[in-house]
Amino acid sequence: MITVRNSLFGSRLCGLATALGLSLGMAFHASYLLPGLRWFTDHSSIFLLVIGYIGAAYLFYLGVNCLRVEKADVDPDVTATKEGITPWKSFLSGFITDVLNPKIVIFILALLSQYIDHDLTVEKYVSYGVILSSVQLLWFGCVAMFFSSAVLRKKLYAVSHWIERLSGVALISLSTTIMLQNLSIL
Repeated sequence: MITVRNSLFGSRLCGLATALGLSLGMAFHASYLLPGLRWFTDHSSIFLLVIGYIGAAYLFYLGVNCLRVEKADVDPDVTATKEGITPWKSFLSGFITDVLNPKIVIFILALLSQYIDHDLTVEKYVSYGVILSSVQLLWFGCVAMFFSSAVLRKKLYAVSHWIERLSGVALISLSTTIMLQNLSIL
């Protein structure tokens, strides 16, 4: 969702910067999960809970900010910097969103746990991380290209405040779900 938002309300470059941030966030998770997957699944349920709560709080914060958006009487062709969305801010929002997303941790654990054993080489671990990050960059890069299209952008800009508000509701719902799931683990 963050890639769609930054592509639609920022620019194509902002969307691609978000995709890069998300991809590097995936690489961050892969860098500590892949080498220590067995230990992680056996010993660090508290760490997973902490990451989950931090991620849920961040998603809640993003959701509240989206709910506060009012209809803007602005030309959709205005540059992204006038809206406050810059490529650097987009990159950071993508990276932070991915790093604090506990579902990424669960995704990596679920996907790769069947392929991990004690005899795997460092090169194999690195290749898994590169593949995961590259696929994510490719997917969200395509999303950024689609939603930064001038034709689609003009059509969606008229209802942008509703898109923001729906995004806010979705983010708050997701954060609440994560919190409740973490409470059920305790």
